[in-house]
Amino acid sequence: MGTHFAVWLALIACIVGGVRGGLMLAEADHPVFQPWSAEVAPLRTLGIALLVTHAATAAVLGYNASIGQGMGLALGLGWMATAGVHFWDTRKLGARPRGAIVELLTGIVLALPAWAALAQLSHGSLI
Repeated sequence: MGTHFAVWLALIACIVGGVRGGLMLAEADHPVFQPWSAEVAPLRTLGIALLVTHAATAAVLGYNASIGQGMGLALGLGWMATAGVHFWDTRKLGARPRGAIVELLTGIVLALPAWAALAQLSHGSLI
Protein backbone atom coordinates (compact mmCIF):
# COMPACT_ATOMS: atom_id res chain seq x y z
CA MET A 1 0.00 0.00 0.00
CA GLY A 2 2.80 2.44 0.89
CA THR A 3 4.60 1.93 -2.42
CA HIS A 4 1.49 2.79 -4.44
CA PHE A 5 0.99 6.01 -2.46
CA ALA A 6 4.65 6.91 -3.02
CA VAL A 7 4.22 6.34 -6.77
CA TRP A 8 1.21 8.68 -6.82
CA LEU A 9 3.18 11.33 -4.94
CA ALA A 10 6.08 10.91 -7.37
CA LEU A 11 3.69 11.37 -10.30
CA ILE A 12 2.55 14.66 -8.78
CA ALA A 13 6.20 15.68 -8.30
CA CYS A 14 6.81 14.85 -11.98
CA ILE A 15 4.03 17.25 -12.89
CA VAL A 16 5.59 19.95 -10.68
CA GLY A 17 9.01 19.41 -12.28
CA GLY A 18 7.53 19.48 -15.77
CA VAL A 19 5.70 22.70 -14.99
CA ARG A 20 8.95 24.26 -13.79
CA GLY A 21 10.54 23.23 -17.09
CA GLY A 22 7.64 24.76 -18.98
CA LEU A 23 8.00 27.96 -17.00
CA MET A 24 11.67 28.11 -17.97
CA LEU A 25 10.64 27.80 -21.60
CA ALA A 26 8.08 30.57 -21.17
CA GLU A 27 10.56 32.83 -19.40
CA ALA A 28 13.00 32.45 -22.29
CA ASP A 29 10.54 34.43 -24.43
CA HIS A 30 10.41 37.23 -21.87
CA PRO A 31 11.41 40.63 -23.30
CA VAL A 32 14.26 40.92 -20.80
CA PHE A 33 16.11 38.10 -22.59
CA GLN A 34 15.60 39.46 -26.12
CA PRO A 35 18.82 41.54 -26.38
CA TRP A 36 20.92 38.65 -25.03
CA SER A 37 20.19 35.73 -27.31
CA ALA A 38 23.20 33.82 -25.93
CA GLU A 39 21.43 33.55 -22.54
CA VAL A 40 18.19 32.26 -24.04
CA ALA A 41 19.57 29.04 -25.54
CA PRO A 42 20.79 27.46 -22.26
CA LEU A 43 17.55 28.40 -20.52
CA ARG A 44 15.47 26.82 -23.28
CA THR A 45 17.65 23.71 -23.26
CA LEU A 46 17.29 23.30 -19.51
CA GLY A 47 13.53 23.86 -19.73
CA ILE A 48 13.15 21.24 -22.46
CA ALA A 49 15.34 18.80 -20.52
CA LEU A 50 13.25 19.24 -17.35
CA LEU A 51 10.00 18.88 -19.24
CA VAL A 52 11.03 15.76 -21.16
CA THR A 53 12.72 13.94 -18.27
CA HIS A 54 9.80 14.47 -15.92
CA ALA A 55 7.28 13.42 -18.58
CA ALA A 56 9.28 10.27 -19.33
CA THR A 57 9.60 9.42 -15.65
CA ALA A 58 5.87 9.88 -15.11
CA ALA A 59 5.10 7.65 -18.09
CA VAL A 60 7.47 4.92 -16.96
CA LEU A 61 6.21 5.11 -13.35
CA GLY A 62 2.71 4.47 -14.66
CA TYR A 63 3.78 1.65 -16.96
CA ASN A 64 6.48 -0.19 -15.01
CA ALA A 65 6.95 1.06 -11.47
CA SER A 66 10.25 -0.73 -10.83
CA ILE A 67 12.04 1.03 -13.70
CA GLY A 68 10.28 4.29 -12.91
CA GLN A 69 11.51 4.07 -9.32
CA GLY A 70 15.09 4.20 -10.55
CA MET A 71 14.34 7.11 -12.85
CA GLY A 72 12.55 8.93 -10.04
CA LEU A 73 15.46 8.31 -7.70
CA ALA A 74 17.88 9.79 -10.23
CA LEU A 75 15.68 12.87 -10.75
CA GLY A 76 15.15 13.19 -7.00
CA LEU A 77 18.88 13.15 -6.29
CA GLY A 78 19.33 15.84 -8.94
CA TRP A 79 16.65 18.03 -7.34
CA MET A 80 18.17 17.52 -3.89
CA ALA A 81 21.61 18.46 -5.21
CA THR A 82 20.15 21.60 -6.78
CA ALA A 83 18.49 22.49 -3.48
CA GLY A 84 21.79 21.97 -1.67
CA VAL A 85 23.57 24.32 -4.05
CA HIS A 86 20.85 26.95 -3.59
CA PHE A 87 21.00 26.59 0.20
CA TRP A 88 24.78 26.95 0.10
CA ASP A 89 24.73 29.96 -2.22
CA THR A 90 22.02 31.80 -0.28
CA ARG A 91 23.83 31.15 2.98
CA LYS A 92 27.01 32.66 1.55
CA LEU A 93 25.08 35.69 0.25
CA GLY A 94 23.03 36.12 3.42
CA ALA A 95 19.71 35.77 1.57
CA ARG A 96 16.72 33.52 2.24
CA PRO A 97 16.44 30.22 0.31
CA ARG A 98 12.98 30.68 -1.24
CA GLY A 99 12.95 28.23 -4.15
CA ALA A 100 15.32 25.75 -2.54
CA ILE A 101 12.66 24.40 -0.20
CA VAL A 102 10.39 23.47 -3.12
CA GLU A 103 13.35 21.86 -4.89
CA LEU A 104 14.24 19.85 -1.77
CA LEU A 105 10.66 18.63 -1.32
CA THR A 106 10.38 17.75 -5.02
CA GLY A 107 13.57 15.71 -4.78
CA ILE A 108 12.44 13.84 -1.68
CA VAL A 109 9.04 13.01 -3.15
CA LEU A 110 10.54 11.85 -6.47
CA ALA A 111 12.84 9.47 -4.59
CA LEU A 112 10.06 8.11 -2.32
CA PRO A 113 9.04 5.13 -4.51
CA ALA A 114 12.59 3.78 -4.58
CA TRP A 115 13.00 4.23 -0.83
CA ALA A 116 9.61 2.57 -0.17
CA ALA A 117 10.63 -0.41 -2.31
CA LEU A 118 13.95 -0.67 -0.45
CA ALA A 119 12.08 -0.62 2.86
CA GLN A 120 9.82 -3.43 1.67
CA LEU A 121 12.82 -5.37 0.43
CA SER A 122 14.55 -5.04 3.82
CA HIS A 123 11.49 -6.55 5.49
CA GLY A 124 11.29 -9.34 2.94
CA SER A 125 7.82 -8.47 1.66
CA LEU A 126 8.82 -7.55 -1.90
CA ILE A 127 9.98 -11.02 -2.94
